[in-house]
Amino acid sequence: MEEIQVRRAEARDLGSLLALHLALQDHLESASPDLWRMTPQARQQLEGQLAARLAAPESCVLVAEDKQRRLVGTASGRIVTNGRYLPARSGVIDQLYVLREHRRRGIGSLLVAELRRFFIGHEIRDVSLRSMYGNAQAAAFWEALGFTPRIVTLGTRLAGGP
Repeated sequence: MEEIQVRRAEARDLGSLLALHLALQDHLESASPDLWRMTPQARQQLEGQLAARLAAPESCVLVAEDKQRRLVGTASGRIVTNGRYLPARSGVIDQLYVLREHRRRGIGSLLVAELRRFFIGHEIRDVSLRSMYGNAQAAAFWEALGFTPRIVTLGTRLAGGP
């Protein structure tokens, strides 16, 4: 495996982190014509949202850095609280993305392992995520890490709508 360091993202990473998040969004949008599209305004606001996530105490934003200190991947997760359910606190993995040329080298697994440490350190024992339907490669990756489907979200477009 190539020399990769996984660490918490910092404010100095914001530009590269933004590029990785936009690359993930572009990848998702090109893979499925039925997926919701990010508006131009939302793309402009993404950097501010990422900065807020970096500062949030119940959030963990990670980057994978190669030996030239280039960011080649990112993952983020957060702790959510919902008193209507047990467990009342759980973890959510929001994003995981590794640049295409660095995939299948264990980087995604390293990022998820670090997110697991974050959650365990906050006494979180239940973690969930959303993954795009039909992405067999992603499904196999998550299954190998112990994730199984719990809820399936279905959608349709209504006639006469935008």
